[in-house]
Amino acid sequence: MRTHDVEAFRSRYRSEIWPHYSAWLHGGFVLTYGIAVIAAFALHMAALKSWEWLALPLGLVIFNIGEYVIHRWWGHHKRLIGGLFYKRHTGDHHSFFVAGRMSFDGAQDWRVILFPAWLIVLFSVFVCVPAWWLGTQVFSPEFGALLGATLMVGYLMYEFFHACQHLPRQHWLLKLPWLKHMAYLHELHHRRDFMQQYNFNLVLPLTDWLVGSLRWAPPEALDEPAAAAVVGNERGSLENG
Repeated sequence: MRTHDVEAFRSRYRSEIWPHYSAWLHGGFVLTYGIAVIAAFALHMAALKSWEWLALPLGLVIFNIGEYVIHRWWGHHKRLIGGLFYKRHTGDHHSFFVAGRMSFDGAQDWRVILFPAWLIVLFSVFVCVPAWWLGTQVFSPEFGALLGATLMVGYLMYEFFHACQHLPRQHWLLKLPWLKHMAYLHELHHRRDFMQQYNFNLVLPLTDWLVGSLRWAPPEALDEPAAAAVVGNERGSLENG
């Protein structure tokens, strides 16, 4: 085991990014596709009854639980299914960002923050559409449409909040109480001794609170030098952490 050199890892990671990668195209596609999916569902929500609005909190809770489960059990535990996600999250993301060194330096660094662009397409097909169909069959077409749209809203909120959590600490967005609070919880999550146990929700710590994995620590817990914050060997060496 040896001290993980964050800056060396960042340089190596950036050198391996496809030369034609466009962070703006990446982020723009995710936002545009997500809004288009929400708009498509909205076409079926012309006359929502009062009880059908329950699909909104239901969808947000479902997404919150799903976010927690996938982040904790696939993002931080190497499994036969989902190995690529584990490598990208624990191996890359948690090597690129550590407590005390959480901000990105340029748009190209979005590559290690945002999900792959194709994932939102899979999410819409295999999560939002089935939720829409099930909600329609069990409740009503309007309920199903709002449920599917809410799940996509959850996806976009996750991407937005996560990007904000890797802004410089002095950025004006992180002066907003909700974003500031979640950014701090996420930075605690990036501590080597916390990342497998605490603070897996990025938008609202509901599931973390319910299962007891919500953790707060004083600001001085983040003051250790970034180069010494994570211990590992090489890229992807955090699989046991």
